[in-house]
Amino acid sequence: MAVREDMATLIGRLAIEPMEDVSVESKALAGGSEACAVAMVTVRYRNRAGRPQVFRFVMKHLTGRPAREAEVYERLVSVHAVDVAPRLLAVERTGTDGVFLCLEAIRRTGAWPWREIRMGTVLLGRLAEFHRAAEDEAPLVPDWDYEAELQLMAEHSRAALERCRGNDDLSDLARDLPSLNRIVAALPKLRVQLLSEHPFGRRPIHGDVHSGNVLVRRRGGGDSPILLDWGRTRLASPLEDVSSLLQSLGYWEPEWRRRHDTLLAAYLSAFGMDRTLTTSVRAAYWMAGASNVLAGALLYHLGIAADHRQSPSRRRAAGIAARDALRVIRRASAWWG
Repeated sequence: MAVREDMATLIGRLAIEPMEDVSVESKALAGGSEACAVAMVTVRYRNRAGRPQVFRFVMKHLTGRPAREAEVYERLVSVHAVDVAPRLLAVERTGTDGVFLCLEAIRRTGAWPWREIRMGTVLLGRLAEFHRAAEDEAPLVPDWDYEAELQLMAEHSRAALERCRGNDDLSDLARDLPSLNRIVAALPKLRVQLLSEHPFGRRPIHGDVHSGNVLVRRRGGGDSPILLDWGRTRLASPLEDVSSLLQSLGYWEPEWRRRHDTLLAAYLSAFGMDRTLTTSVRAAYWMAGASNVLAGALLYHLGIAADHRQSPSRRRAAGIAARDALRVIRRASAWWG
């Protein structure tokens, strides 16, 4: 993403001291799937004493619905999630629906910190703190008719699984059509029940918690998890965040899957509940997991698995991920009703 000339004023506002001999370098970053572009911006300059200095920040170019992430940061994250999100540096609106979102650049401690269950427990605790702090802050969340979008994505997911009947490589996945049909048909009632489940209810959540959206940084001699990409923040059940994290990391790390119930209980404790996984908590958890699967994950994995333009290894991995997603649907179907 090229840094526009009118960003010079913005960079000047971000500087902590007067700058001379300024040069700006922009490097595109992966991730931020809903953004038009994401870049690491490096600013090199000399201060008044003539010493070379450097500061970096992340710039996201957002348009349309994803541009609401800037409002999420301004209204909600900068107040209730300061310990678990990159610091907001600036928002520059460019037109009727465009925005540049400038965020603190996070230096990660390692590429993959999730072999340690301890860090997962810390992250679940931070999530619980955010969910509790934001309980009464629904007015701070920008509008988004997520329920209508979820229903549409669920119908597309069902159609994609139907097509697997005619695919020799994926026909076995179609055995889960009865469970998927049941959940998709019941989705409006399921969502009403999930969002009224006490004490979780309907409150602001991150909305896209998975291994690709979490970094671990070192601060004050300790490691701290940081959640990225707050563009899917919405009013929903906190269990949607919890299920998304546990299912995502359980796919990659066998220990997370083995310790699944222990980690879920750790979240409940941090949320202020008894650690006991009651029948109602388990049912709500799997309903939340099914919601996540139908929000696009299953459709994405089925699309990759059926696309012969993809490499065999990528198609195989997508097929495994689709099977894992359908396992969640089977669990939800068993609990529903």
